[in-house]
Amino acid sequence: MNSIFLEEVTATRLSHDLIGNIGAVNNAVELFSECDEGDDIEDIKNILDFSAKVLSKRLKFFRVCFGLSNAAVKSIDELYEICADYLSTLGNPERPIKLKMEIETPKIHKIIMPAVMMMADVIIKGGVLEVKQNASGVKVTALSDFALDEAKLAHIDLILNGNEVKENPSAYAPLYFMMAYLKGSDVEIKRDKNTLVIGD
Repeated sequence: MNSIFLEEVTATRLSHDLIGNIGAVNNAVELFSECDEGDDIEDIKNILDFSAKVLSKRLKFFRVCFGLSNAAVKSIDELYEICADYLSTLGNPERPIKLKMEIETPKIHKIIMPAVMMMADVIIKGGVLEVKQNASGVKVTALSDFALDEAKLAHIDLILNGNEVKENPSAYAPLYFMMAYLKGSDVEIKRDKNTLVIGD
């Protein structure tokens, strides 16, 4: 994995996660310019409000996760809020992904956030992400009453073992980012069933 590849998959993933709501905003603006006063105004406002909130939450998460260190979070509560807000933008609102977080410091957000992003992707019909820190590392566990995405879990193993994922590699940009971030350290990333383990 070289830096160009990492830049490509990250840019593609972030663009993919933003383009849908940007398109919704654009369509709503076009509808607004064409409709008569009072016609469908409330519906257009709802579309704009929903899409703007999703974009705001995702952009804030991406900036802290992938941005420069001046975007670092200052407290555990702030990190929890940013991650929970991001998860609230995913999937069906009737089957949300909730967050449980037990960590000791927000300084490890560059590890926690891409792990949250990656493991949220394996939850298909709502559930819980548990983030736990102990003396040896961090564990991020995906829990759901429904089946998890076994194909994505298998692809995580492929990447961790140094193999390529030929179909849609940008979906695994958070994992590639973690691997690059931890390169040269003694910290190992591995998968244990439905848990991503960073450390021992």
